[in-house]
Amino acid sequence: VDNVLLETGENAWQPQDYLPDFAEEGWEAELKEFRKMAAGIPDDVLVVLIGDMVTEEALPTYQTLLNTFEGCDDPIGTTDSAWARWSRGWT
Repeated sequence: VDNVLLETGENAWQPQDYLPDFAEEGWEAELKEFRKMAAGIPDDVLVVLIGDMVTEEALPTYQTLLNTFEGCDDPIGTTDSAWARWSRGWT
C-alpha cells in the first residue's frame, strides 16, 4: 500500500499547495488569478473540492482517532488486524 498510495519527500503534496500562500507577498494577485480561473466551476463542484481539501488535511487526525479504538489500534504500524490494515491504507 505504501508504494502505491503514498508519496513521500519531494513527491508529497497537499491540496493547499495549489492555493495562494497568504503569508507571502503578492498573495492578493495570486488570489485574483485563482478566482478568475475558478469562475466557471459550478458551486456544487467547488463544495466537493473544498470538502475534499478539508478531509485530506485532517487525515492524520483521523488516523490518530482510529488508533484509539479497540480492534483498530495499531500502536507501531504493524498490527495485522483488518481494521488496522485498512486504517493504514486509507490514511
